[in-house]
Amino acid sequence: MAKIFLICLVLLNLYAKEGEKMKNISLEKSALVLIEYQNEWLKEGTKLFNMMKDKNQFRSSIDNSKKVLSYARKLGLNIIHVPLIVSDDYKEFGDNAKYGLRAVIPKVKTWQGKNKDFNETFKPLKKEFVISGRTGTSGFAGSNLDAILKNNGIENIFLIGYATNVCVDSTMREAHDKGYNTTIISDATSSFTKEEQEYFFKYIVHHFANEITTKKFLSLKAEVNKKKIVQNFYKAIGQKDLEKALSFVDDDIDYIAVKETSPTYKELYGRYKGKKELSKFFEHLNKYYKTLNFRIDSLGENKNSVFVKGYLKYEIKKNKKNYETDWMALIDFEEGKIKRYQFFKDTALLEYKFSKK
Repeated sequence: MAKIFLICLVLLNLYAKEGEKMKNISLEKSALVLIEYQNEWLKEGTKLFNMMKDKNQFRSSIDNSKKVLSYARKLGLNIIHVPLIVSDDYKEFGDNAKYGLRAVIPKVKTWQGKNKDFNETFKPLKKEFVISGRTGTSGFAGSNLDAILKNNGIENIFLIGYATNVCVDSTMREAHDKGYNTTIISDATSSFTKEEQEYFFKYIVHHFANEITTKKFLSLKAEVNKKKIVQNFYKAIGQKDLEKALSFVDDDIDYIAVKETSPTYKELYGRYKGKKELSKFFEHLNKYYKTLNFRIDSLGENKNSVFVKGYLKYEIKKNKKNYETDWMALIDFEEGKIKRYQFFKDTALLEYKFSKK
């Protein structure tokens, strides 16, 4: 008996150390998965809201979920919303269920009308994923969740939502068996009672997942492939996909195009602060130039920056003159986003070509 007890202690220590090791988030390979952030849970007075006996625990989990979602969006983490959407007649559950939620839900009449809607605070953004087809307690049951994860190269899941000991538990177990690395953000979930919550995190979670707190999640830094971000940034510009290009930059980006000002040709150069001004610069490019060739020849990086060297050729629209030059860019990163961008090219030749009739 003593040996068994010691083995259990060792295993629990190993699990704890795994959680302590986590310092970074791989943005490309990770996703925040939100289970059932809908009115049925979060709107006061609904049946499931009222079933939450430990209201302090529940309200705290909602506040922490807001923080987690906000931080995940700031980092640029993949966001996947997992609602439960069933027909008003519950036909997805069949008519012969005797036990469990398939039998209980139609009797108590939950998940009806606007209670199926996403709660206003947690509504998905346009670029975020919303799964469909779910018919069971697991987020994978009958849904396209597994396809979304695999098709986007996601290996690591951060899981929050309701209820901890039902749908979060079921999703965690299936994610484990499908080969995903799952981390439960413990205080951004809630069971119906304090005892259920404590039991889950004391006896269940370590068999299937890692566990961290909201505070720990908010301390994680983005682990990014800076070179790939730069390549995707240029690709989006080339495809004139403004929304995607801006998704790679910080809200307060400092963008210097060649130099800050020019007393002779103000339309050729400039400094742009923030995403709003940067979007004007992209419009400026389309107004004055038609790109004929653009390529990246080499990329170098250090801890916080990427240096790019390439070649470009474009037509100056006002006089149909072609301009070609080598170019360079120094790009600084902060928390996985492009924070400062400096672009260099042959300004004398550009001014000469631009002034030709």
